[in-house]
Amino acid sequence: MEFLKTSELSLNAAGYLTVKKTGKPVSPINSAFVAQQKNAEYIVKLADAIADKTFSVGKLDDLEAIKASVKASMYDETKIYVTAPSKPVSKVNDELVKFALDFDKYNDDKTKTDKINEFMQQFNAISDIENVGDYFTESVVKLSKLYTVKEILAAVEVHVEKLK
Repeated sequence: MEFLKTSELSLNAAGYLTVKKTGKPVSPINSAFVAQQKNAEYIVKLADAIADKTFSVGKLDDLEAIKASVKASMYDETKIYVTAPSKPVSKVNDELVKFALDFDKYNDDKTKTDKINEFMQQFNAISDIENVGDYFTESVVKLSKLYTVKEILAAVEVHVEKLK
């Protein structure tokens, strides 16, 4: 039994989990690591597959409304006799608008961050082995790739709404 971190592990050419130094096949005592690695593969591949896909219907244009608008504009010859006054510039108003927009963006960012953190909880065993390590025994485990938290997080950050 060995105590190893993810950085000390690799996959051999056949996809079996091994110790980098010795090439000896190993299996984690914590079976959640293997399950989470397989789930990470699904999440990363799904995120790649949906990267350029659209899942909502866009706004449809009304041809009859466009025709009516064009006809109306052809006969609308409104003349301007007096120029409208300029809107006064207000530094305070501009700052308040910026504050309101920043506050709204903060709420959106906070909501997204909460969703990402909640979603990433399913990969805690990967994070633990990556940061602290865990005990591995000599055994055989086959994986297609060793995913890091960074790789999983990159996929989740972009598509968290679609992956939930």
